[in-house]
Formats: sequence, structure tokens, C-alpha cells
Amino acid sequence: MQCHSLPSFLIALAITCSSVQAVEQWGVFELDAVSNEAPHTIDSAFSATFSQGSQSISVPGFWYKDDVFKVRFSPPTFGSWSYKTHSKYVSLDGKSGSIQVGKPSGDNHGPVQTFDTFYLRYADGKTYHQFGTTCYAWVHQPESLQQQTLKTLAASPFNKIRFCVFPKNYTYNKNEPSFFAFPKKADGTFDFDRPDPAFWEHFEQCVLDLQKLGIEADLILWHPYDRWGFADMSDAQDDRYLRYCIARLSAYRNVWWSLANEFDFMTNQPAGHRGNKQLGDWDRFYEILEKEDPHHRLRGIHNGRLWYDHTKPWVTHASLQTSDMKGGVRYRQQYQKPVIYDECKYEGNVPQGWGNLSGREMTQRFWLGTMSGCYVGHGETYLHDDDILWWSKGGVLHGSSPQRIQWLKDFMARSPEFDSLKPLGNDQGDFLLANPGEYYLLYALAGTTPSVTLSGDRPYKVDAIGPWEMQEWPVGTADPGKYQVEPSGNDMVYRFVPYAAGEKLRPLAKPTADVSEGVPPLAVKFTSGIAAKVEWDFGDGSASHQKNPAHTFDQPGIYTVTLKVTDRDGGSARSQMRIVVDLDSKAPIVRAGFRGDEKPLLQFNGTAKRSADGALFLPDGEPWGWVKAGDRPVEDLAGLRSFTISGWLKPESLVAGQGGNRILFCLQHDHSGIDLVCHRDGRLRLAVNEWPDGVQNDSSPGKLVVGKWTYFRVTYDSTATKNNVAWSFSSPLDLPASVASVKLDRHTDYNAGPVGSNVGPLALGNFNITLQGAGLDRQFRGEMRELEIFGSRISGIGALPGIRKGDGRRK
Repeated sequence: MQCHSLPSFLIALAITCSSVQAVEQWGVFELDAVSNEAPHTIDSAFSATFSQGSQSISVPGFWYKDDVFKVRFSPPTFGSWSYKTHSKYVSLDGKSGSIQVGKPSGDNHGPVQTFDTFYLRYADGKTYHQFGTTCYAWVHQPESLQQQTLKTLAASPFNKIRFCVFPKNYTYNKNEPSFFAFPKKADGTFDFDRPDPAFWEHFEQCVLDLQKLGIEADLILWHPYDRWGFADMSDAQDDRYLRYCIARLSAYRNVWWSLANEFDFMTNQPAGHRGNKQLGDWDRFYEILEKEDPHHRLRGIHNGRLWYDHTKPWVTHASLQTSDMKGGVRYRQQYQKPVIYDECKYEGNVPQGWGNLSGREMTQRFWLGTMSGCYVGHGETYLHDDDILWWSKGGVLHGSSPQRIQWLKDFMARSPEFDSLKPLGNDQGDFLLANPGEYYLLYALAGTTPSVTLSGDRPYKVDAIGPWEMQEWPVGTADPGKYQVEPSGNDMVYRFVPYAAGEKLRPLAKPTADVSEGVPPLAVKFTSGIAAKVEWDFGDGSASHQKNPAHTFDQPGIYTVTLKVTDRDGGSARSQMRIVVDLDSKAPIVRAGFRGDEKPLLQFNGTAKRSADGALFLPDGEPWGWVKAGDRPVEDLAGLRSFTISGWLKPESLVAGQGGNRILFCLQHDHSGIDLVCHRDGRLRLAVNEWPDGVQNDSSPGKLVVGKWTYFRVTYDSTATKNNVAWSFSSPLDLPASVASVKLDRHTDYNAGPVGSNVGPLALGNFNITLQGAGLDRQFRGEMRELEIFGSRISGIGALPGIRKGDGRRK
């Protein structure tokens, strides 16, 4: 087609003057048209059909700006393509031409696609292992901050980023953007019938900036965190907006579609959320994407509390918000699609429970998802003086997980192809990724001893990998059959690869100790059992080159002892074992509600105050209160295998909500810690490492009586398989006694394992800061006195058999 110079008063179609234009496969061919006849609205005024042989693809066009209209096409194959435009407007109809598509160059591997049921790869077959992150509103920030975000991403491990088309109104994200997807009318409302060209030019440039970095753009089309009205558009406005996104953005090969962030909150609308969507609307949006996106980009949807049915045919991958890392293999089987943990909470220190993972926990979740044959996403929420949190605004990364995620990414890149390794674990906490007989990765959570059955008749080289330490080292040799790992103080990964024919076996490093647990000072005799050169590291700063050394551990702690052996040929192996030096289980970890000698230091907040006798008083009524124990989590509560909680309680009201009112709480939001509550019928409930709402671990009802003092004692022993919780109470009394008759109420079977390693701050009488966003009305209402917690990390001895009421000393 030839291009002519047309008078300005004529309606015209302006297309590049070359009759055959060049573009590379999976690049973008842009057909520009000029018309003063078609309206400047969000509706598509024309389209074009692109043909190659028997293949024809219909591509919608869009109004760009001024009198310019565009069609964008990303050719899926190389060679010659012809096109023809279609429109009810004469100036845009019936124009034809051709393009010559060359082979892709440089880092152009095409769009990411699904393959082999559970996996992702580029269109050219190159491996794509998703390591994602989230910056919801980075494109709505000042230009300088956007450039800083891109610079950070360029040096990061992340190859996908989730972000919103519409701006976000939420905690730490209250600033007003410079421009919006739609222009404002004279009355200040938005004109949903017209796109704002300045916004869309900027937005698509952000997508291209990411493409240059090799990063996929997972575009969130709707969300409930809105104050501008974008969440409340009509059905017709929603559909036109979606079609405009398809026409304008789908040609970019790095685009993914995420229909919504927390889609169900736009329907159920919890406090602070907006949206007029019905559940059926999401099906309609999916159908539009499936039928009208000419480039068939990936399609997902992110959940809040309600999960979308990811088995529906228009869903390409399961985009999940969940912290259930054990469920990966189950989700794969359930959905029969790639599973992406797009949100498994965030590394940070905000008070909200969704944003205070440690770097170690974030790293662990990436590994556990990978070991389950899934993909995982990152986010970061460290408090900032100017509220510049990566998860929302971008900027720079402050956490400790990204470098470890990069190390995992590099580790997987030099391992066998991800799709060749099958997740052979389960949803009970076993994590094994393997190609049986050829390659095994076994994940061992701290303190656990999982096993693997090695097939074949060749011995295996065993290597240990430290996910947090970012190190790997040889352990030794394993014979075919069952191999069980030794417990370690940190998470470990073990790799098993068969020896090649004729390959020399490694030396064996297998340290033993005459005792592995005890109280300080703990004297331990170690044995190497080998004639080779040895190096011992006792984990407390001490070392030895003796073959069978003795060492004394003076302080409580969990120590990782390392033995490295080296044979005459330079072959080496290294192995670890754990030594647990316990606290004195007879000495309380926590004392509160005494006239003196309390620990840790108590801080009274809200309506909470101290009574004259030292008791903690939390009145019944708003604005509620709580007692904070210490400035940081009580580390000695972490990892307890057994514990005892005791004290006096006097409720002035037993009105309680679902889940009960808090006596003490040190969960990290909903995991890792202890939650002791009372219910309106006077019974108590204990939960470990989980919310108590669905837990069946209660005392008998009627044990607490309004206006009366009752002494209670509950013991928990995770080392026992039956009757591992014991509830004991005194009779209700008018005054607490120094000696009271305490009787066993009942035993219960409840075992949630040892207390998690990442406990939250200890709060008495209410939630701690990780859950106060849920409200403070779940407060214990009355007085608490002489509360004590005892415990042990090594055995069941922390479940004390009897306590003298009032002074915390054993009988």
C-alpha cells in the first residue's frame, strides 16, 4: 500500500509509507491510522485481520490520542503476513498491506505459556521459572521513584511483577496519582467512556521498561482498595475498559492478565473495601479475555477468603493467596494447572499479620513452594518514614530474602529442568522433588528427620544445601534404599545423585555424641569414627581438630555442631548434628501479675492498668486495653516442646466473641506461638501455632465464674502422642489463696508440634500487634494474677506435674 500526502481537511488513514514493513516474531507491529470521523472513546472503532496461509487472527484497534487510532499485533510466527482493516467508518475500513516477520533476536523468547500441565516456559521452548514480586502501585508514584524501582528490579532475582492498572487506596498508600486511566469531568467525577491518553502512554511504557529487563508484567485489572470509583463501574463500563486493555496492551509479549486482587472482597466488601461485582462477573470477564484476546496471554485471578474455581477452562494458572505451603502438591492435583503462590504473606515488620514474615520465613516459603512443583511470589513491607514500602510503591529492597531467592534461582538453573523433577511429597509436611533413580532433593525443616527411599543399585553422593546460609557442601555417601537425615538447628536441603561408574566414593562424615540434650553446663563427648583429617565446629565459636573431642556448652541454646573430614586424596565430606542446651524448666520464662520480680518488663496500654496487689486489670468496655510483655518477642518461648501456663483469673464479664477472649497471645498473626482464650461458658481453650477458632482443645465449661478467683494450670507436651494436654483448676474463690486445692479437670489429645520458631510479641489480655488490626474487643475482661509460663525445648519436662499456687515453685 502506498502512503499519500493528504489535505488536512480530508478524513485520512495514515500508515507507514513502506508497502512491506518488518517486525520480528513476538515483537509488535503497530498499524497507525488517522481519522477525524471516528469518536475518541474507549470503544473500538476498527479492527484488522492478519493472515498467513490458512491462519487468520482478528485484532481489535483502539483510540490512541488526538485523531490517531492504532492496531497492535504481535505475530506468533515468522514469515509474511497480510492484513486488512474493518470499520463502520469509511476512513478506517478496507485498508490492506503486508508485513515481513523475521526471527526473534536477543532476549526475545516470546510470551510465557503453560506446558506439560503444571509448568511454564517461553514460546520458543526456553525454560521460564517464575520468581515473582509485588509492587501494587509503583506506576502511580513520582517518576523518580519509578526509575528507582526499575533500577532495583534490574538487580533483583524477580522475573515477574504484579501491579495494578488502577491506583490503590490502602494503608501506607494514600498519595494521589498524577493521572488516571480516565479523564475527570467538570464535576470532578471520571468519564469512564474516554481513556486518558497520557496515562495509557505512561502505563504501556512501564510495561515496555519491564520487558527490557526480562520481567513479566502481571496486570491486575480490578481491586477493592479504591476511593475514586473504579471498583464501582457498571457492567458495560467494565466490559469496555477490559476490551480497551486487550486492544492496547495484549500485543506486548510480557503481559499477563490478573482479573483482580482479592476478587471476592469486591463482592462481599469487608470493611474498607469497595466493589459492585457479582461472582458471575468474573466468569464474564474471563470469557471476554479467552475469546477476544488475539494473543492469548496468561489469565489468572487472586483471592481473598473465597477461592475462585481454577479448574474452569479459561483459567491458565492458579494464582493463590495462601500461606499453606504444605498444600502445593494438593493444589496441583486439584487444579491440574501451574500453581503460583502469588501471595504467601510478605517479609517485613508492619503490625498487620500479612506483612511481618522474617527473611528466613520468606526464603523458606520459596523453597517449599519449589519443592512442591509450584512457583512462588515475594513481597516486602518494611516500615518507612515516608511510607515507601516495596509491596505497594516500590523503591529499594531492604529485606534479607531477595539475595537468597536469587541463590535459589541460580541453584535451580544449574539443576535438572524443573519440569523433569516431580514433587513426591505430600500435604502433611514432607517435601521431596525428584527424578527417581537420577536426582533427589529432600527438604528437612529445622529439627526434623525426614527420609527418602533411593532407587536403583548404585550408591549416591549426598550433598547438603543451606537455604539461609546459601551454601552447599558434601555430606558423604548413601546406599540405595531408605536414607534418613539427622536433625539440624536450621532448615536443610539434601541432594542425592548416583555415582558415575568408577567414580571414587567420598569419605564418611558421621559425628556422634554421648548426649545431645541437657541443661547447662552440658559436657558432651563427640566421636568422629574415622581415621581421616577432621575439623570440628561446635557452633558457639569454638573448634577442635581432635578426632574425639569433649566440649562443654555453658549457655542455653540450640547449637549446630559441624564435622568436616578430608581423606588422603583430598575428598571431603561434612555433616552436622544438633545439641540442645535447655532452659531450666523449673524457672519461669514469664512472670506477670506479681508485686515484683516480673519478667519481661510489662507495658500497660489502653484501659489496662495494675491493681494494688499487683494483678493485671483489664476493664470490660471500650476502648479496651492490653499488656505488652517486653519490647520484642520472648525468644525463650520459641521452639518449646512442652510448657506449663498457670495463674489466677477473675472475670468481671464472660461476654466473648467467636474464638474467645485472649488471656495470653504470642502468635505471629496466625502461626508460630501460643493463644490461650476463655469462652462465655467459662471454659478455656489452648491453641499452638494456629488460631483457636476451629481447635478442639478445651477444658470443661463452667471453670471460670464471674466475680470469682480461679486458679488454672494447663500443660502441653508435643512429645506425647496421647493425653498430651492436661487441664487443672481450683474451685472458684472469693480471694486468691497462697495454697489452693487444684484438681485435674481433663486430658485432651491436641498436638500441633513444638511452638514455632518465629513467635510473635507476647501480649496479656488481648491480641499482640500482629493481630490488633482485627479489633481489640477480644480482650479478657477482668483481673489476672500471678501468671507464669514454664517450658522445655528438649522433652516433655516443661509440662510440670504440680505447682505451689502463688509463688511458682514446684512442690
